[in-house]
Amino acid sequence: MVEHIAGPMSSERFAKMADAYGGDISRWPQAERAAAREYTAQNNAYDVLDRAADLDALLDTYTLKPIPLRLGSQIVGQLSRRSRIRNWFRFGSAGIGLVGVGLAGAFAGSVAIAVLAPSLTSETTVVSEGTSTMFGDIGSDVTITQESQ
Repeated sequence: MVEHIAGPMSSERFAKMADAYGGDISRWPQAERAAAREYTAQNNAYDVLDRAADLDALLDTYTLKPIPLRLGSQIVGQLSRRSRIRNWFRFGSAGIGLVGVGLAGAFAGSVAIAVLAPSLTSETTVVSEGTSTMFGDIGSDVTITQESQ
């Protein structure tokens, strides 16, 4: 296995690589390994690698908590419950809206009848000569002709 030298290693670059990849140079990117080994030998940078190795050892002691056995079924259960609620709001609210529109239309119609046709809702009667409509009197100057058959 041949290592390629990426270029001369600076102290800042060496410290950044040690922080990123740890104290074991064999874990570093292939292109950086030869330059890192050369820099370590020339500059006696073993203290930087030792600090990174200490951090590696500390991180290696970390263990994950065990996952509960029913976690997957709980997640799926909550997801299906939320989708049911979302669907109810999506489709149920449309039905409630249609009922509201129907009630508003009924109210508007009853108001229109009360305003436009007061003779239907009051006790007084209007004597007409046959020229009045629901929207008012069409006038006395209009002659109504009726064809007989």
